[in-house]
Amino acid sequence: MIAISLIEELLVYGKTILTEKELQQVIKEADYGLFHQTVEKLLADGILAPVKASGLNGRLPPLFNKYRLLKPKEDYSGYFASIRQLNPALNISGYLQRPELYQKHRELVEGLSRYLWYSADLLAEPMSRKERSFSVWGREKLLDNHFALVREVLKYNGLGEDFLNYYDTPEPFFEYVHARQEQMNVLILENKDTWFTFRKLLQTTGKNTVAGTPVDLLLYGEGNKITKRGALEEYNAGMLGDSGGQAARFLYFGDLDLEGIRLFFRCRRANPGLDVKPFSALYRLMLQLAEGRELPESPDAREVAAPLAEFAALLGFDSAGVLTAFLEKGRYIPQEIVNYQVAAGILS
Repeated sequence: MIAISLIEELLVYGKTILTEKELQQVIKEADYGLFHQTVEKLLADGILAPVKASGLNGRLPPLFNKYRLLKPKEDYSGYFASIRQLNPALNISGYLQRPELYQKHRELVEGLSRYLWYSADLLAEPMSRKERSFSVWGREKLLDNHFALVREVLKYNGLGEDFLNYYDTPEPFFEYVHARQEQMNVLILENKDTWFTFRKLLQTTGKNTVAGTPVDLLLYGEGNKITKRGALEEYNAGMLGDSGGQAARFLYFGDLDLEGIRLFFRCRRANPGLDVKPFSALYRLMLQLAEGRELPESPDAREVAAPLAEFAALLGFDSAGVLTAFLEKGRYIPQEIVNYQVAAGILS
């Protein structure tokens, strides 16, 4: 038998076709007769195969000039005992016929088997995705990181995708619910100070009509967090839909600069199932308040375009000129221009 270390050296050599000289470098045998014997053993064990088209080396006994390295067939017999010990709800016969698939599924399927043997009653009640993942496999992010493989394992074992009985948790946002309605108006505020100001006013006054529009819920967008794919849709379904309410529309209000406009459009693209629009009345108010003032320089120095014409159309402007007038100068209007006193004046 050939030493395992020699086979490993051949496998890590990095080439599929080896010349006689390269083989001798790996085998490290200067005596040609002993080298020939080793090559013959590698041929007999199915590790090498001659490349006959390369011709013979002209020596006695002869060897071919090149050999092909064959990956040794893996022995799966050691898995059979483990497969037979799986819970009978799993596809034992299938894995006995395809032990290479069991090797691929091993961690997941053995975790499922243990769960079915000792904790099957826990499947009767739901858990969150990470709770179930930890409960079954002792790794809270396994379902997140290997979701496609988990689905493959469940399908091969004849188990539905709902077998694990878990629920997804919506992205948590800072929220203030002023009133529960069947159809709610949600105002997304880009910055924390503005969110806190509006929350304080709605709480203390009891009023919730902002610039002529009823607002039932205030949501703090936390910058790019609101642009995470599906985050707002998950929030809508999990936090509003589950309680019987359904958000009729989402209104967005943020800084009036290139990045603020890009944030708005990223939010829309990330949540295509929702009707997200800019709160036109508040953006118009920002422009009025900024008239005649020296505007601050934009902290965003990137030369990345923003869809100004589309944004202007959504605000009801005839053209984007009113926006580009100060944006092209590298200026911007921070959301905080609508301060506590201003916000109080538009609340009814």
